[in-house]
Amino acid sequence: MTPTETLQEARIFGDGLERVAVRAITPNIFWLTHCLGDLAADYYKEYFAPLPNAEAYAGNRIVDYPFSAFLIVDDKSLLIDTCGPKQQDAFLEALQFCLAGKTLDYIWISHVELPHAGNTPAIKRIYPAAQTITVAGGDNYDLHGLENAQLAAPGDVIALGAHTVEMVDALFVDHGLSQWLYERTTGMLFTADWAHNLHEPACGHCFKFLDEMLETGYDTDTLVEDIKVNAWYQFPWLAWSDGDKIDTAIDRLFEQYDVNILAASHGNIIRRDFKPFIPMIKEGMRGAVAMPFSNVL
Repeated sequence: MTPTETLQEARIFGDGLERVAVRAITPNIFWLTHCLGDLAADYYKEYFAPLPNAEAYAGNRIVDYPFSAFLIVDDKSLLIDTCGPKQQDAFLEALQFCLAGKTLDYIWISHVELPHAGNTPAIKRIYPAAQTITVAGGDNYDLHGLENAQLAAPGDVIALGAHTVEMVDALFVDHGLSQWLYERTTGMLFTADWAHNLHEPACGHCFKFLDEMLETGYDTDTLVEDIKVNAWYQFPWLAWSDGDKIDTAIDRLFEQYDVNILAASHGNIIRRDFKPFIPMIKEGMRGAVAMPFSNVL
């Protein structure tokens, strides 16, 4: 199997907790993602326990919460996030498979958290010339191993060849030093921890794009519910937010960026016919704002 052939089916590296798969979103942009599969029931029962409807996520419906990275291969290649340290060996193998002998020029970090940045030192050992990129305006870069990073601000661009990436001010911030990324040629927006669904391994959803999931029983009502639950978990500050203002901010985001592909870290990629999903994302966010935040005083 060649990297491009993963447009049709996943190439899998490792197994169990270490398992990483590759899917080509386009012939030159790759999704590198981890899925627990049959182990999801054991690992996510406690994670979803605080939910008011925990059975919907760890009882009647066993879901998985993947960790993902993305790779753009061009005249210069850029890696978006790094997956988690537990998947390190399989991830490095998957990365080298996608690069197919090319070098890695950039490691772009959305925010400093292990599932997103944890494999950066290991990648740098293989590709020591790769330039790490993180968001400007923060403090204590050396504490996170980013003391030599290139600092980028919203609106900054990097030309890779046929692809150009633009730094995006993160609308929904999970951690400090957060940024999103937009690829201008394909219209791919990488949103880190925002606007993602969950999937069911028992239904064969691991390593599938959202359009493939919708053909096998997943539906848009469940998507809205998943967006709501994930936002509730990721962004406790929504307890103090205003649903109308969030609606307006989302509208402005998609007015500014012509998005065709939505690539979130922890969900299945929306790779086609994106525009009809915008109202669903907004509905999910309104639902998150309305949920009781039991972990907020």
